[in-house]
Amino acid sequence: MNKLDDPLARSLQAKEIVKRLRTDIILGEYKPGSRLIESKVADQLGCSRAPIRTAFQLLSQEGLVLNLSNGGTEVIGFTSKQAHDLFELRLLLEHKALEQILANRSFHFRPLFESMEQLEQRKSIPGNTPSSAETSLLDIQFHRSLVMMSENSPLLVAWNTMANVFQAILEITNMTSPTYQHFYESHRRLADLVIQRNPDALTELTRHISNAKEITIARLEKNMKT
Repeated sequence: MNKLDDPLARSLQAKEIVKRLRTDIILGEYKPGSRLIESKVADQLGCSRAPIRTAFQLLSQEGLVLNLSNGGTEVIGFTSKQAHDLFELRLLLEHKALEQILANRSFHFRPLFESMEQLEQRKSIPGNTPSSAETSLLDIQFHRSLVMMSENSPLLVAWNTMANVFQAILEITNMTSPTYQHFYESHRRLADLVIQRNPDALTELTRHISNAKEITIARLEKNMKT
């Protein structure tokens, strides 16, 4: 079987393509209002048009492109204001999830425990600083675990819709703490408050996301100027 005939290979290829296009749009390689042509993008990336079509659909769901009624695709683009609005929406969703967690006397800690285990395992590797991509993935997995614990399916669906964009922004801007230890401790502090059912967890979550928003927007604006 040809590798590209394998459904799994095609799926992996589409994921790489959508990640590449998402990054290029956020960085401004494709200007707002410009058209994306399937055949042209396929030629540029050296692939067939099928994964490009899939990528356009996913990017449309993320609000980065607009699928036009005539079958074309137009770039919406990405600005610091959009980053600000996304973080505000993220805070609303995660704050609501945490409120529901604290109000539920029988919620399950397992997703949070598993996420913290991953952070601890990475911390135990000496002399190897995690890449921005790895740290951003760990960050997203941690916050997804909080939303999962709310046991609110519509809320999780809404959060997941923008998760890939958040991960891309964090990776592009290298939005990591000064050290991995600092990154770990900030998430450990929030996790401990949640496990203790401490209402201060809400304040800590707000501080956590607001700080990430400020750093990310500043670095995103810097990248856009270079």
